[in-house]
Amino acid sequence: MTSGEREPSADAIAPDPTIYQVPVKASADEPIRSNFERTVIDGVRRDRLEEVCEVPVEHETLRVWGNTESEAAETGEYLLFADRDGRRGGDYTLLARIAHATVLDPETAAAFTQTIGWSDDPDDAYPHVMFLDPIYEARLDREAFWDTLGFKGWPNDTFSAINFDRRGSTFVTAYDSIPEFIEEIRGEKIYPNESSEADGRSEPADDYQTLEAAITDVRARLAAASRDPAWLERRLGKVLVAEWSRALEGFEPSGTVPASTAATFDQLRDVYESLEPKLEEIAAEIGVGSHGSFSPTEVLFLCWVRLVQAEIGDVGAPLSQPRLNSILRETYSIEGETDGDPSPHSPDVIHPVRSHIRETDPTVYAFGATPTDWLTTLEYGSVPFDEAHRDRWTALEEGDVAVLHTRTNDERHDPASADVLGVGVLGQTFEKDEPWRLDEHAGDASYPLVATLDRLFLLGSIDDVDTSQPLPEKTPAKYEAEIGALTSDTLSVEDANRICAAAGETAFPTESVCAPFRSDDGSVDHDGAIALVGAMADSLTEASTVNVHESYQGSIPAATLEGLYFPDDQGERILEQIETALRTGKHVLLTGPPGTGKTEIARRICERLAADYPYLYSGYETTTATADWSTFDTVGGYMPNESAEDGGDELAFTPGIVLNRLKDSQTGTQSNELLVIDELNRADIDKAFGQLFTLLSGQSVQLPYSKNGREVELATTGDVTGRPADHQYLVPDSWRIFATMNTYDKTSLYEMSYAFMRRFAFVRVPAPELPEGQTEDAEIRLEELVHEYADAWGLDIDRDVAMAVGRVWRKTNHAVDERAIGPAIIEDLLRYVTHHPESDLEYHLTQAVISYVFPQLEGVPKRRTIVREIAAVDAVDSTLLERAAAEMLQVTPAESETV
Repeated sequence: MTSGEREPSADAIAPDPTIYQVPVKASADEPIRSNFERTVIDGVRRDRLEEVCEVPVEHETLRVWGNTESEAAETGEYLLFADRDGRRGGDYTLLARIAHATVLDPETAAAFTQTIGWSDDPDDAYPHVMFLDPIYEARLDREAFWDTLGFKGWPNDTFSAINFDRRGSTFVTAYDSIPEFIEEIRGEKIYPNESSEADGRSEPADDYQTLEAAITDVRARLAAASRDPAWLERRLGKVLVAEWSRALEGFEPSGTVPASTAATFDQLRDVYESLEPKLEEIAAEIGVGSHGSFSPTEVLFLCWVRLVQAEIGDVGAPLSQPRLNSILRETYSIEGETDGDPSPHSPDVIHPVRSHIRETDPTVYAFGATPTDWLTTLEYGSVPFDEAHRDRWTALEEGDVAVLHTRTNDERHDPASADVLGVGVLGQTFEKDEPWRLDEHAGDASYPLVATLDRLFLLGSIDDVDTSQPLPEKTPAKYEAEIGALTSDTLSVEDANRICAAAGETAFPTESVCAPFRSDDGSVDHDGAIALVGAMADSLTEASTVNVHESYQGSIPAATLEGLYFPDDQGERILEQIETALRTGKHVLLTGPPGTGKTEIARRICERLAADYPYLYSGYETTTATADWSTFDTVGGYMPNESAEDGGDELAFTPGIVLNRLKDSQTGTQSNELLVIDELNRADIDKAFGQLFTLLSGQSVQLPYSKNGREVELATTGDVTGRPADHQYLVPDSWRIFATMNTYDKTSLYEMSYAFMRRFAFVRVPAPELPEGQTEDAEIRLEELVHEYADAWGLDIDRDVAMAVGRVWRKTNHAVDERAIGPAIIEDLLRYVTHHPESDLEYHLTQAVISYVFPQLEGVPKRRTIVREIAAVDAVDSTLLERAAAEMLQVTPAESETV
């Protein structure tokens, strides 16, 4: 066992300490994230670890970190934790001093790993253990710090020493020393908390925003206060909690339960009431906060039961706030006590929005607008707000639910005159510049704040509303008739009040344009909303939330390609060409050598379009073409009908890759998903696209298949009025295909018919021009170019690696005319090489070339010449390379090759 020496003063800073960067992925389901929260944020009880090893620090609650390093860190070094969001996003969060570090023997390491909960796999072990004391908040701006050091992204691992003297760093001009840097970035000390350890009481928590936050905080407070987390489990027993869990399965708050379930709920309520005085004492001692209408005592009980349920495992259903609230207040009914049909809040009434509310506990709002404004919502699948309601708009979250009702646009609005039109599930929010609403076009108002709808259900006759014509172009008589259609089958506010009050004890909220459903205690009134949707369920019709008639006329920001490196202004030129193609109605074909980023460019642009124009696009899909493709794959065809009642051989039309982008296969509603086809040249175009030739030219086409007795039709927007029928697949005006093709497969380009090619705009994505020759200037420029790309990829490489890889790249691209590889393959080479000792550069670079460059040469004419040129690079093992070339490419570089 090796270990660092302890330092007398925990707050003192060593003369020149090493700082290790520890980026922790932000995703909650990442193991490193859960480990970080468990042992650095929450902490570990001392007595748990004392059974495994000697504990070198004095606190009852310990903060610990570990990894698989074979050499222990030194006392007085620091860990700089960060919430990592992707390759280049996130923030630094904590600065922790290493009070003691040790490398445990394999047996102790495995026991320590299991005891502390770093892995569920008994074979896993993290021998390098670091005890942290103290821990501070990190006051460090990531972007400014990266600019200082010349970082382009997070390191490849989660434990790397920061090199303050790296190439391009200006650290020495910004700080006199590393201790000065540490002094500047360490904020408030969060561990140890001397005041709480001294008096045994914790500062009370604020109101928890979510139940998950409450559970995490309660777990930490129980541990920090030396409270036994198993106290409630021992008082109740796992058998009893498991019985509660089984009774909760399928229970809807305020619903109906069997008599046996009601008896279990009576037992749960009696237990809570008997423990309430002790729970109240503990909640006050450790500082538990409230959550909505729940007191700290109720929160503590709920969270503690949830912790016990987690220990038991997957048995029944978890206890939630709405369920516990219903049990404690006895708002459920018992089977056999009442007769009659199911009420609107009964679980027997099925609707996707009801299920969504039950499963996700969203905030539910009542959105009010004029009937004319709701025509705009039907046109764009979104709800615009003015600046006066920015606070309300900012509070909206994806997944929230909005019940839509009518209201006037002035202070004289009479709530009693409102009518409920429908309900929607909110998507993302964004800001717009162009006018949508009628009064915006008239210049009388502005509604720049937009909340999109992922799903929209309306009571009125939406088939009688023409969304192909913008509202300002309609005559008053036409849009008045459409208002009549939209409001033809509404629910009166009087009925809405009665339904909400019966289920949730509060009235339907119509007091503003964006009013939340709230119970008297301030919590979200889910019961009222569920009952209201239940009352409308049979009359609701789902509407599309994308505008199929509006063409794309937007712009693609340069930030779309952030993290992809292009020399000079090449990236901007590529975006400009794609933007022009989209605006002029063309599909896009990206061509270039392998590894130039064609697929990534297509994917990023589709992702950006779906995010910036959610009222046009519902997402995107990526697929790879194959030589086996036929119209069955792209358009669709007959397949056995799995839903046939007799289970026989009945065939039914099943849409293919393209048609599935145009209609949601689950709901049947209109969609508009962009399609990325990678390596299009692999497909036999005529065989794979068939009838799509006509569609891509902007004309409708009948398919040789039928659906419900009608010929399947691929229709353009000019040939369909209203919603498309079940047999129709409507192509939105903004729908596009993005395809890619390697110029190594250039012959395939000429196998495409002219009829197909003219429907695409060809956008070239070339490999960068590499300096020719071996002059000093050419060598310097080649090294600089490789470093520029490495910096963009977040790789820290030295000159020898840069030059060796750069020379391989140059030889590969200059050996034969019009044969090149792009930067992505060079990134693979660099990542492979940098994972191995530099002393073995020749061997590992050769292996990297075999692994990543050779596959690009299969079937390439004159590949022998390319291999021979690569073998001539000093840092390449020519013998190993030639042996691999003979096996993989069937070439011997020493032989001559006819040009």
